[in-house]
Amino acid sequence: MTRLVAFTAAWIVSLWLAQAAFFHPIWFFLTLPAAVVLHFGWRHERRGRLALWALAGMLLGAGRFLLWQAPIDESHIARYNGADFAQVTGLVTAAPDRRTRYTNLRVSAEQISFVNGQSFPVHGELLVKAPVYTPARYGDRVQVSGTLEIPPVFEGFSYRDYLARQGIYTLLRRADLTVLESHQANMLLDGLLRFREYALTRLLQILPEPQAALLAGILLGVESGIPEELNAAFSATGTTHIVAISGFNLTIIAGVFALLARRAFGEKGETPVALAGVWLYTLLVGASAAVVRAAVMGSLAIFARRERRPLHGPTSLALAALAMSVHNPLVLWDVGFQLSLAATAGLIFFTDPLTNLFLRGLGRWMSAERAEQAVGWLSEALLLTLAAQITTTPIIVATFQRLSLVTLFTNFLILPVQSFVMLFGGVALLVALLWLPLGQLLGWLAWVFLTYTIEVVRWTATFAWASVPVPGATWPLVAAYYLLLGGAFWWFSRRLEERQYWWTRWRQLPQWRLVGGLAVVALLGAYLWTMPDGRLHIFFLDVGQGDAVFIRTPTGRQVVIDGGPDAPALLSQVGRRMPFWDRTLDLVALSSPDDARLAGLIPLLERYQVDFVASGAEEGAGSHYERWVELLNARSAETEGVFWAGSEWELDEGVWLRALWPEHGTVGPLVLRLDYGETSVLLPGGATTVVEGALVSRDAGALRSAVLQIPRHGARTGSTPAFLEAVAPEIAIISVGEDERADTPAPQVLARLMDLALYRTDLHGTLEIISDGETVAVRVERGASE
Repeated sequence: MTRLVAFTAAWIVSLWLAQAAFFHPIWFFLTLPAAVVLHFGWRHERRGRLALWALAGMLLGAGRFLLWQAPIDESHIARYNGADFAQVTGLVTAAPDRRTRYTNLRVSAEQISFVNGQSFPVHGELLVKAPVYTPARYGDRVQVSGTLEIPPVFEGFSYRDYLARQGIYTLLRRADLTVLESHQANMLLDGLLRFREYALTRLLQILPEPQAALLAGILLGVESGIPEELNAAFSATGTTHIVAISGFNLTIIAGVFALLARRAFGEKGETPVALAGVWLYTLLVGASAAVVRAAVMGSLAIFARRERRPLHGPTSLALAALAMSVHNPLVLWDVGFQLSLAATAGLIFFTDPLTNLFLRGLGRWMSAERAEQAVGWLSEALLLTLAAQITTTPIIVATFQRLSLVTLFTNFLILPVQSFVMLFGGVALLVALLWLPLGQLLGWLAWVFLTYTIEVVRWTATFAWASVPVPGATWPLVAAYYLLLGGAFWWFSRRLEERQYWWTRWRQLPQWRLVGGLAVVALLGAYLWTMPDGRLHIFFLDVGQGDAVFIRTPTGRQVVIDGGPDAPALLSQVGRRMPFWDRTLDLVALSSPDDARLAGLIPLLERYQVDFVASGAEEGAGSHYERWVELLNARSAETEGVFWAGSEWELDEGVWLRALWPEHGTVGPLVLRLDYGETSVLLPGGATTVVEGALVSRDAGALRSAVLQIPRHGARTGSTPAFLEAVAPEIAIISVGEDERADTPAPQVLARLMDLALYRTDLHGTLEIISDGETVAVRVERGASE
């Protein structure tokens, strides 16, 4: 059992590191010789066997990730993203998801046609946003028309990644839809989903809103009807798990089917009927990742009951995670699955320790019998919630950047009545399917508990301190939390004698080993802290009276544009932003060869491995420029070059650095624009008034950007009204030193920028622009951020 847990943990770590682009999966195949050594040299030791299983997990996890990474071929529907108008024929492969203004349809594409009459066979799935009352159902062959798009990225949520985890890379909005044929898919699933549609119709007839919508979410997994304000209240109070289908639902379903099977077929029929009930219900409610996890563990519990053997919680949880990530490695990034996995782990590992802790605490104030009664009463309402919160809170905080302070109190009030919601709601629905009036009458009982739940959640959500923002909560911190939590659990789960033994061993360690161990932990923490987070980061470095920009792409590629006048300052700023072990830069660009931009780049080329060096066509003078030319001459021709208008460099997937100036064959400062999704950052560097005018005249639309670095530190003659109107920025950045003798930024320029969000390196220190491709956030070193 422990071997499976070790194997699964290593498997998950391997997938996580490979998907996050920290290592190429091929590196994990280095575990193979290590596994061979362990097998022949240490296989008789328990720790050696566990290490061998862990290495096997890492090896196979890397292999699974490589198989999943198969590229999208030429006939995939995603290859046609961006087509202005297309007609796609395909099969609806999931239940329609009806929202307020549209209905989501998951369609498996079969053929694509264009207005010029060309048609091509295709494959792959797309998400179609059809009219609210579309006639399409699961299993229908449909014809949809519209524009094929790449799914967007919203503030705090990547819809693109969410759909990619489901194998969907194409979105078709405002689709014109025609149903061609019906009942063309799996007949069993077709029947189940049509039954769910009928059951939902009946449920909505027996209760008013929002009680009906809440019960639909709890029983049928249909959450789209819950009002937005109520969803926000559940989120603020940390009680969204009430709406989600969980192991509690499946336990009841399995119990009911097992009881009926035992009476109808005897003990032999109990297991297959209970399993059938669990998986039919799983398919009925949509088979989300969290529900499938509960179904797998529920199935293992049914088998354990048949064999009259206890179920080992960690093993069943590991097996569920392993099976699901074998099928789809990206399920590990599904927030619902993460929370389900973490909550279950919390219940498995922390319920008993918390129970014993409360028993000891209450035993000081009352008799042992009364303490057991009190703990039994508190168990579901408080202890189980607390156990789950220990393991789920970091995920919630890192995902939503908020922390609910009323979650324990709210759960304490509403959890005891949820079994009555399930009981009376389920009975009312079943009866309503047979005779609606009687179902409506029984629904009144469910209404009482549903209303109580809703009003308590709404009430506690109104507390001023119900939910507080937690900015800066990152996944490296989450990883560190779980490492510490795992270490603490291991330590306190040991017997007192064992803890004393290990403490003695720790104290007897030679000082160099102790210091070395702490150093390894510190290095691991630093490594986790500097891992890329999937967003674009642009740092306008505080290097004095000069320009210096450091860029880190979503997967961790690194670029420096200009180096400022102070080499030590630049090296220090870059060193703070790069991983301590990394001495490579993907690109270094020089916009203009004056000392305010060039001086800091020289030691950068001397100390770092730079894959490519780009510059404009200007020539400079002085010792700094001479050393720069010397360094460039020492490089191979393939690793340096001149950027002209139209030149572009793909820094990362979807991240482009484009040159807007100078035009080919002319001399002038390098003007760059950084594009990521719908976010653009304009870097005009040393652009003069003449260059600004030329850019506006040539292609004003190409200048439009959300963020503008003010040229020449805000010089009086720069940032003309026409230039600012063409760029239309929301945020302006001025890279300027604190030297009072400098005449920048000029008052005239500041006056023209008064309607923008203005940041200055002399006042705010280093400025960080963070973008997910849709939204832009600003983080400052000094003062307030946005």
